Amino acid sequence: MKIEYNRPSADSILNKIKYSSSETNVFRVYLGAAPGTGKTFMMLEDGNYLLEHGIDVVIGYVEHHGRKETEAEIKNLEIIPRKKIEYRGSVFEELDVEAVIKRKPSIVLIDELAHNNIPGSANLKRYQDVVEIYKKGISVFTTLNIFHLNSIAEKVESELEIKVSERVPDYILNYITEIINVDIPAGELIKRLTSGKIYSKEKIQAALNNFFKIENLIVLREISLRTIADELSAQSNKIGNPDDKIELKSNERVLVLISSNPDSARLLRIGSKLAGRLNSNFYVLHINLKHRENNKSEDYERSLSKNISVAENLGAAVFSFQSDDVVSGVIDFVKSNNISHLVIGATNEKRKFLGIFPKKSIVNRLIDSLPNVSFHVVPTTSAGI
Repeated sequence: MKIEYNRPSADSILNKIKYSSSETNVFRVYLGAAPGTGKTFMMLEDGNYLLEHGIDVVIGYVEHHGRKETEAEIKNLEIIPRKKIEYRGSVFEELDVEAVIKRKPSIVLIDELAHNNIPGSANLKRYQDVVEIYKKGISVFTTLNIFHLNSIAEKVESELEIKVSERVPDYILNYITEIINVDIPAGELIKRLTSGKIYSKEKIQAALNNFFKIENLIVLREISLRTIADELSAQSNKIGNPDDKIELKSNERVLVLISSNPDSARLLRIGSKLAGRLNSNFYVLHINLKHRENNKSEDYERSLSKNISVAENLGAAVFSFQSDDVVSGVIDFVKSNNISHLVIGATNEKRKFLGIFPKKSIVNRLIDSLPNVSFHVVPTTSAGI
């Protein structure tokens, strides 16, 4: 991964794209600490420069949010029509992945990587759309705010009390080949806000009282710079050459077992971070016990649905199977899908699985049955399965 703290010259961008083969397509992210730093504008500006110099650049999805400067910067860029999806009586527009792949440009510009797609879309998240397009050999330029990265979102929600509903999993960093850090001082960002360059006038005061507090912006800017610098250092150590791309390891797979237990959300966050560190695929499994099928309360269904939503937001592939027994159901799934790491919750009683009690816990039975799997047993306040 290559990170630019100072924007590269347009000529360097042109040379990189113009003389790259389809096997070395680019996944570029314009990263900012907050909305309004100019990420979309810069992406469009670079796209227009490349178009003027003979590179086939199109817009897959750009949201100008009523900002006249950004809208004007679209200029001569071809816009691929958005896909219309009907949901609850209204029609929404989303990125048309199939149309982009069929058009097969050299570069596609796609705004807001962390966007949640409307139900009915092929993928739940836009970052999944982007990865799909990138894997077809098309270079992608996209935008992202640092607090949408899952591990950062956790800090932002706990420390700044800002709710982050749209997230991308940390392992997206394994695909990114370039990060352009679009950075402006917090004071300048507030000036942009108060002058109406970010939100409409009726939204300015509310933004100043909440997200755009000067102390919040300073913290987010610091997090952005520190986190990306740390990521660059870590990735460089792994691959020796920081310009090389990092591919996901197909032989590493992380599985998290969830239930209606509220602690499942914690297991999911641990599993997501583990998958990110291992550059691995991320799976989530819920076992429906047959004898409980007709005895599920509304609270159970609500809590389970919430945990599944958390898993999907973290980018996991979620599975739910029916079985007579938890252990046999998990064993079948692990062996069928070549799982290498299993994250599971256990109460204090169930964690005592080293021969202290004659009756083995679920965790202990799984460990005995799956000797080639690495277990990550997490303490929970109630039963973890």
